[in-house]
Amino acid sequence: MGQPKRKHAMKAILIKEFADPSTISAVDIEAPAPPGPGQVCLDVAGIGVGYFDGLLIRGDYQIRPELPFIPGSSLAGTVASVGAGVTHLAPGDSVAAFALHGAMAEQVVLPATSCAPLPPGIDPLGAANFFIAWATSLYGLREIGNLAEGETVLVMGAAGTTGTTAIQCARALGARVVACASSEDKRAHCLAQGADLAIDYTADDWREQVKQATGGVDLVYDPVGGDIAEPALRLLKPGGRYLVVGFVTGIARIPLNLPLLKRCSIHGVNWGGSVMADPSVVPPVIRTLAEWTLAGKIDPAPTRVYRLSEAGDAFAALFQRRSLGSIVVQP
Repeated sequence: MGQPKRKHAMKAILIKEFADPSTISAVDIEAPAPPGPGQVCLDVAGIGVGYFDGLLIRGDYQIRPELPFIPGSSLAGTVASVGAGVTHLAPGDSVAAFALHGAMAEQVVLPATSCAPLPPGIDPLGAANFFIAWATSLYGLREIGNLAEGETVLVMGAAGTTGTTAIQCARALGARVVACASSEDKRAHCLAQGADLAIDYTADDWREQVKQATGGVDLVYDPVGGDIAEPALRLLKPGGRYLVVGFVTGIARIPLNLPLLKRCSIHGVNWGGSVMADPSVVPPVIRTLAEWTLAGKIDPAPTRVYRLSEAGDAFAALFQRRSLGSIVVQP
């Protein structure tokens, strides 16, 4: 099986108290112990940066890790060594992986069941976001939203990590995409990612613009929430599906007479919860993302790569909504 050469120390982000994620910095800590039964040790190549991770750092998520802890949940890397009983992975394998936290370090030890092998040709920096942003988009659109070829998707907050992945996944599924973003630069980004139309949802007549262009949409993908949720839901056609993915601007209040009158449905997309309830949902999603990447149907390359020492800047860009597309921290 072979054990890794354990480093005396490694660089990591260590959270000693809940605070603003923009203030975090890298420190030297002891490298992890060799993997135990059913575990693997990974040399981390890249870590995706998402709101979930930032909420954990702030202490604002419903689950609070015990302090101190290393943040980071979606990652990709190379297997350094495996523990007893691990047969589907071997040293040198490239994997995408999920950790509730612990990824923002040079090495991490995880359950082998949390790792999905990647075929040759997949850039680990792109795969670093597979397990959160990309998986949420594909699973939400395909398994939860039952998106069909030729349907129209309205993507809210479309220029961010979640929105960008939703645009590309919807296009790969054969849908038409209307992207909503607040600035000219962000709308240009959405069009470059494959959106058919980009709308400024801060404009007073944004809903009328969408209605005139589409006649109504089949599915809304909403990671934003807040005040735009109700007008977005009103754009659904009969039989439409509204996907609640997040609530960056606040938790929406939607009158429940609307789903009845519009004959539409509202679905929550909780990828992490789905994985914990049924791990069998993971392989088909990661396999599809890898196949689409190799076929050129999606491009998971991050828009921006930050060094571990710049992780605070990455979170600042994310929470201040300055970032475009997916961002990755590279140890």
